[in-house]
Amino acid sequence: MPSRANFAPGREGDKGQVDNPTVTRWFDPTAYAVPAAGFQGRAGRNTLIGPSFRRTDLSLAKRFPMGGERRFEFRADIYNVLNNVNFGQPAANISNTNVGTITAAADARSMQLGFRVIW
Repeated sequence: MPSRANFAPGREGDKGQVDNPTVTRWFDPTAYAVPAAGFQGRAGRNTLIGPSFRRTDLSLAKRFPMGGERRFEFRADIYNVLNNVNFGQPAANISNTNVGTITAAADARSMQLGFRVIW
């Protein structure tokens, strides 16, 4: 199985980009063709651009003294606080039926609380 595909005739400049990519059609798979047996394709590395990844994490902590060396600590961690949708990479194997589709996404927002007593 070759690791690189060929561009379809007349499609080398557009690289399979679509105007409004969706998870079911991130790029146009008809822009690529399977190379002949025993040959590598001419499509270069990084010709496909996947969706961007954005994530903002937030951590808040507060210490409460309890006298002497003792204290109570509260901590809140929020991962992906803005709850951005981060899709995975599209299937790029042109021999598969799901080529050009995105089938995975990163985790949504999650929160974690922590309490600690130090004495």
